[in-house]
Amino acid sequence: MAFENLVIHWRDQALKWLLLDDAQLPLREGQGTLEDLAEVLSEYELPLHTSVLLSGESVLLKTIEVPPKPTRQILDAVPYLVEEYLACDVADCFIAIGERRGNDLTVGVIDERFLADCLGGLKTIGLDPEFLGIDLDVIASDQCLLVVDDDVALLSQGDAEMVAFETAQILTRLELLYHGDLLALNIVDFTEGQSLEALLPSAFVDQSQRLPAPARSLLQYLHQQPKTKRVNFRQGHFAQASQGASGKTWLWQLGKVALFVMVLQLLFAGAQGLYLFNQANDMAAESRTLYEGLYPNDKNPRDLGRRWRSRLNAGGQQNQLGLTKVLGTVSPALVAARLQLDNLNFNAGRGDLMLQLSGERSEQIMGLAEVLNAAGFQSEIGTISQEKSSVRGSLRVRMGDRP
Repeated sequence: MAFENLVIHWRDQALKWLLLDDAQLPLREGQGTLEDLAEVLSEYELPLHTSVLLSGESVLLKTIEVPPKPTRQILDAVPYLVEEYLACDVADCFIAIGERRGNDLTVGVIDERFLADCLGGLKTIGLDPEFLGIDLDVIASDQCLLVVDDDVALLSQGDAEMVAFETAQILTRLELLYHGDLLALNIVDFTEGQSLEALLPSAFVDQSQRLPAPARSLLQYLHQQPKTKRVNFRQGHFAQASQGASGKTWLWQLGKVALFVMVLQLLFAGAQGLYLFNQANDMAAESRTLYEGLYPNDKNPRDLGRRWRSRLNAGGQQNQLGLTKVLGTVSPALVAARLQLDNLNFNAGRGDLMLQLSGERSEQIMGLAEVLNAAGFQSEIGTISQEKSSVRGSLRVRMGDRP
């Protein structure tokens, strides 16, 4: 069984996952450890797309002010600009560059060993996510927004810092953030095991606006949010190999292009060979038809090349040259006129050739006669009969110097 997308919410070592089909409809949702996810995936083919959202509790998401220079020129300065917000050594962190708006640059900062362990663990179960972002980043809003389920609360404060924390600590964390003066928030509530009213003062809940939940779970909601221009930790030395992060990848891509061109050349050569082979077969069939029409008493001739040479030599030089000239002109003219040769009869004594032809229109036979007359022959059209979807007619061809 196959599915199109896999979305993982990674919080400490506790994972939540969502399997979706190609229409982005949920197929299965669960939670547990990485080993539990591996057991679930063993029942399916691996997904085409994998996205991982790390909890904002373990990642710093920050918008910093940078000098008015191109982003590539300020990358070396970014560690010094975020260092004051870190509780650990910046040298132990990996910094991912996000969207830039004027002099404001969004960055994600994470412990590099933790990030390596996440990707390494996913790799052991056959997953290589193309997007590895932050849950807080995908819910970023210009308004104050609180998204909460039974385990985690995500708070976007407009232009202020975004934070994530355990749902059980929601009252304490909000009081610390707002110094006891709780503000009205837009709330998206996915709690099931406990009500939000039990966690927050009723006055705060009453003055806040509850937004209708656009999904059945927090993970489905996170998946629905746009991820373009969001921080993606799959960059730098953590970039996917298929994204061309190394010279070897470019060589592999170039090799695939070269292989594709070579296959096209082989296919073209094969098609040419097949075309020429079919042409040769058609010409051999025409040669046999001509021979049997000219020499009907020669039954089942073999080695047509030798038989043609023998017949032409036996007919004398004048007849040989005459027949050769007639056939040399008639054959390509038949092809050009799109006429089918049904039968022919060559009279060596008179030096003329009687052709029985069929085509789509009578004009084709008349056109062939004009071509042969222009080439120095005397052509005389016999009877032409009209059938359902074709015409049949006869054409007598003589050398021009014959009466």
